[in-house]
Amino acid sequence: MEHKKIVINWKEFNIPDVLPRLSDIDLSVDFIITISGPRRAGKTYFCFQLMQKLMKNGISRENIFYINFEDNHLLGANADDLDKILEHFLELSEINKKQKIYLFFDEIQIVKDWDSWARKVYDQRKDIRLILTGSSSKLLSKEISTKLRGRVINKEIFPLSFKETLSWGNVPYNLKTISHSKEKAAVKKAFSQFLINGGYPALFIDKTLQKEQILQSYYDSVIFKDIIERYKIEDVKKLKSLAQLLFQSVSSDLSYSNLANRMKTIGFDISKNTVIEHISYFEDAYLFFQNLKYEYSVSQQMGSIKKLYCVDNGILNAVSFKFSENIGKLLENLVFIELKRKNESVYRHKAKNDCDFLIVRKNKVSEAIQVTQKLDETTEKREIDGLIEALKEHKLNEGLILTEEQEGERTVEGKKIVIKPVWQWLLEK
Repeated sequence: MEHKKIVINWKEFNIPDVLPRLSDIDLSVDFIITISGPRRAGKTYFCFQLMQKLMKNGISRENIFYINFEDNHLLGANADDLDKILEHFLELSEINKKQKIYLFFDEIQIVKDWDSWARKVYDQRKDIRLILTGSSSKLLSKEISTKLRGRVINKEIFPLSFKETLSWGNVPYNLKTISHSKEKAAVKKAFSQFLINGGYPALFIDKTLQKEQILQSYYDSVIFKDIIERYKIEDVKKLKSLAQLLFQSVSSDLSYSNLANRMKTIGFDISKNTVIEHISYFEDAYLFFQNLKYEYSVSQQMGSIKKLYCVDNGILNAVSFKFSENIGKLLENLVFIELKRKNESVYRHKAKNDCDFLIVRKNKVSEAIQVTQKLDETTEKREIDGLIEALKEHKLNEGLILTEEQEGERTVEGKKIVIKPVWQWLLEK
């Protein structure tokens, strides 16, 4: 490995100007910063955004170093390579010793013994700030919980939010006046596209890209790089067949036993425990998320019927084409991912009736949300009954129903119900 060449290549690299994300990180804190999230969601460009911010605030370009460990020249890198690369960087750079040194290491989980190296640098070099990214949630958290406990702040980066897509697309709006403004039509048009195509940044940077082809390639990368290679999966066909069943099950009730039985009907012998294990791999790679029933007992939560959601509506539609016409399920998936993006603790209510989302803060349910395409004679009783049941159980006075178009307020059994379009809620949050 040509360690000096790696440093020289960086010094010749022009840090690009990037379209800004609404996320931010305080790099002045005395912690290792980790940035995790799905592949291609924008972690690298978020790092460039942070570098631009550092330089705007007076930090010398010479004090900033970036490496992407998915570069073919860095395959097989280990902790010794990190030492040698850092040594050459310090030797070849005109470091401003009055300022911190900022090391941005992208896809760090590929490097063998990266966690031990990060702890050593953190403990011994107070002049260095480490910013580490990875496309694996559990790998980072697993290492953080052992060698790096108490030394790390993690930030999750998801595909673009609706608010970010409007900013990138130069679509103006004023929430105070939008209901009666000509801006509303453009915002709703943008939302219709976002609902189907999702928020992967590349689709907004280059409008000529073939959306389905690009998103399918992202999915393939997740399956092969983040799951099959990482976990050494031998039966690839079985894994991909389970993934297809999960795509078909998005925003529907599911149980592990049922999934195992459905796999058997299509010719795959798979146990319930293997289903659980494989779903954990999908979660680790930020492809799917489970939403559990809110219970005070963790064992009861795990044993209950769950719902599953996909990281992005564009991926969902590209891999499982049937979803493009199911607006209600797409809206529900979108709301769940927005709640994840906001780092909310999300559960579901399931008793006599169902309520899609319970938001838990400080060990207490603070919000209840239903999502439906529209309230009509078919859905109204079901949606309101589920919401009222959740509000009563958790002693809440107000609940929210998110729809495609409808808005208003009602009082039912002494509880206030606010009804609003999903696009409006996304811009308010």
